[in-house]
Amino acid sequence: MPVWQFLIVVVHVFSAIVWIGGAIFLALVMVPIARGMEPPAMGLLFLRRAALRFRGIAWVLLALLVVSGAAALDGRGIGFDRFGEDGFWSTEIGTVLLVKFVLVGVLLVMSGVHDFVLGPRLADLMQLVPRGEQPPASMVGARKRLIMLARLNLLIAISVAVIGLMLVRGVPG
Repeated sequence: MPVWQFLIVVVHVFSAIVWIGGAIFLALVMVPIARGMEPPAMGLLFLRRAALRFRGIAWVLLALLVVSGAAALDGRGIGFDRFGEDGFWSTEIGTVLLVKFVLVGVLLVMSGVHDFVLGPRLADLMQLVPRGEQPPASMVGARKRLIMLARLNLLIAISVAVIGLMLVRGVPG
């Protein structure tokens, strides 16, 4: 393997590790801490600050993953020119790659909606809650739905990583 290919794989793998690991940390550590804070608005503010800090990092990592993933495929002889070949998408690698592409597309859309639409909207609404008061049930419900969206996105991200392993190692069975 040429050095440039190795470096692309390193960038790809470490970008996935940091991105997925950061999302797991938010879900398993930060959200429970924020949930237990009093008043609840303080917990949301704490979580919002952490999430905003990670959001910038996460989008850089997602861009690195897309670019390094395309470069890694090309390095393995699966360039964009192969996508138009007769029967490519019905091969094992073509099918696995198609599933990965679809999941990455869903992941990018869901991340964008979470990070740039629903999350900021909820944060703006939470700032209207007077200090020390409980947020209305509708905001609590919106917060729970936002957290579930983030968890679903994390499951998709883990699935994409597993599918990436299938591209390299083959489909089990």
